[in-house]
Amino acid sequence: MKDNSSEKDSSHKNKEIIFDVQDSIPESIIELDVVAQSITDLKETKEALRESEEKYRMVFSNVPLGILHFDSTGRITACNDNFISISDSKREQIIGALLSEALDINMVSAIEHTLAGTVGHYEGEYLSKTSGKITPVRVNFAPIILDNGMINGGVGIFEDITERKQIERIFFHDILNTAGSLNNMLEIIDDETLSDDERKELMKVLDEIAKRIIDEIVTHKHLVSSEKSSIKLNIQKINSVNFLKRMHDSFNHPDIIGNKLLVISNDRISSEIETDETLLGRVVSNMIKNAIEASSEGETITLSCGNRNNMVYFSVHNPSFIPEDIQPQLFNRSVSTKGAGRGIGIYSMKFLTEKYLNGIISFTSTKKNGTTFEVSYPQKFVGNTQSI
Repeated sequence: MKDNSSEKDSSHKNKEIIFDVQDSIPESIIELDVVAQSITDLKETKEALRESEEKYRMVFSNVPLGILHFDSTGRITACNDNFISISDSKREQIIGALLSEALDINMVSAIEHTLAGTVGHYEGEYLSKTSGKITPVRVNFAPIILDNGMINGGVGIFEDITERKQIERIFFHDILNTAGSLNNMLEIIDDETLSDDERKELMKVLDEIAKRIIDEIVTHKHLVSSEKSSIKLNIQKINSVNFLKRMHDSFNHPDIIGNKLLVISNDRISSEIETDETLLGRVVSNMIKNAIEASSEGETITLSCGNRNNMVYFSVHNPSFIPEDIQPQLFNRSVSTKGAGRGIGIYSMKFLTEKYLNGIISFTSTKKNGTTFEVSYPQKFVGNTQSI
């Protein structure tokens, strides 16, 4: 009979040897493993830090706001391209300058609050000391406070609110025009010589004007409260001739036009158009009002509409002539045939047409043929829409 005791002993010894090898890894190898793991963790930490810094740089560079950083002494240490654009300056003029040297004196109070450890705010015109450019801005200054409570400078975030201020100025101009028309109508309605039919017709016009005022206020509120990239309009399909008739009826009263004539051309062409009727109404109202003011007693103002090349146009003609030296700059703000600071209506027409309604505005003016303003819009609106 075969003795297996030696095999058992050998097997037992092998197991012991295997166990001993696994259980006796040199400390140096364990230490190397720890070091390797530490190096891996450090690399991962550095990579995460690098990614974090890259994200910070991307935000700092690409955010649609002007940003600057300053130290505890109020000296500017960094700024992004948008701040350079707002201030119309060169980077070397900004970096290293004191806030008091680069920013408007009106911001001093907000800056002092920040360096004292609280948030500072400013809204108003910003006069760049390096370029002289004036920009309407909203600014927030915030301190950078370390864990030990020390103030380590701060940041300033600048928002260019030029467009919002333009919208506000245009709105107040347009709403005053519409309210003026309403006031004129109210003065007429008490006239005892009016027949019942005339009074009923006048009441319809009053109702139309009142609705326009409400629509203009609601539209304005929406425009100034929306982000620039998400402004949406109340786009609806309207008939061009019906719209023109409503505009005509709003103005065709002696207290508004005097002894002038306001007519709709027999050559008008009816078209369907997708647009925001409230904004379009503000444009055409300004065109009519300007034509009335430019015309003399007994002259005729002619309204018309039509279509060409998938565009619907509205035009207003009057017999007057715009001086040639004014014509090239007529669409600039505060340029007018009526005197200094009176050009907001014409600027409003251009701003609303091109900025929001995807349209084109133009005019012709000659001594022989008079002046015609025309706005053209795509029959089908392309852009953001929303019921306001």
